[in-house]
Amino acid sequence: MNPFDHIKNLHTKKLTWDDFNDEEKKSFNVFIINKGLSMNPNYLGIVNMVQNFTGLNQIISPKEVFNIYFNLLPTKFRFYKWIKGAKTKKDKEKAEYLAMHFKVSTREAYDYLNILDKKTINQIVKNYKNEPIKKKQ
Repeated sequence: MNPFDHIKNLHTKKLTWDDFNDEEKKSFNVFIINKGLSMNPNYLGIVNMVQNFTGLNQIISPKEVFNIYFNLLPTKFRFYKWIKGAKTKKDKEKAEYLAMHFKVSTREAYDYLNILDKKTINQIVKNYKNEPIKKKQ
């Protein structure tokens, strides 16, 4: 089973933890399940509560996490799209030029891409286009 199958099962309530074989129990990744459930804004309170007891501390086991979600989540299943970051090759190149221009890390330069207008970004890129991109050591 993949994490999305587990999330669907938590809503349909067809299989309990005892119905899973060892491989299916191991595939219940609490972090991914929490992330998948948190895409639904209505579940944020439940996920936040569960996350306080999982992770590095691991106060509760995956079986207990499964049972909490199994008992708390409603039976109506609605798919919420998995949110992904969108970084393109063009954005990477622009971010590298901005990082060089403002003398910041590439990660910070991505913020500049969102803040600055396109005209300013294109002007900076044009100024640095002939120079090779210098990576920070």
